[in-house]
Amino acid sequence: MSGNSGGGSGPSINRPSDNDNCNDIVINTNLASPQAEVLDTLDVGDILTVQAASDQGPIQAFKEDGALAGNIVSREMIRLLACIANGTIFEAEVTNLNNGQCSVQIRAVG
Repeated sequence: MSGNSGGGSGPSINRPSDNDNCNDIVINTNLASPQAEVLDTLDVGDILTVQAASDQGPIQAFKEDGALAGNIVSREMIRLLACIANGTIFEAEVTNLNNGQCSVQIRAVG
């Protein structure tokens, strides 16, 4: 017999399970509320620091000098927040810059 009996052993969408491996998270997204004056100073390949303003977010991406590049919004945001709260450090690599938009790839710092 196949199917799910409803108990579900997978992680819920809102709460990561204890065995979630935060180091396996890779998120490709665009920065939300990008700061144009900061984007003008970025190049593809630059690394941004990822930090949560609080345990409820927002998650923000900063240049090395502390300038806010923009916010990170993703379907994985709750999982990402939980991992940050548990001590995992993430970075965002700039993968594309185009007309005021900035694409990044977020991953744990190994």
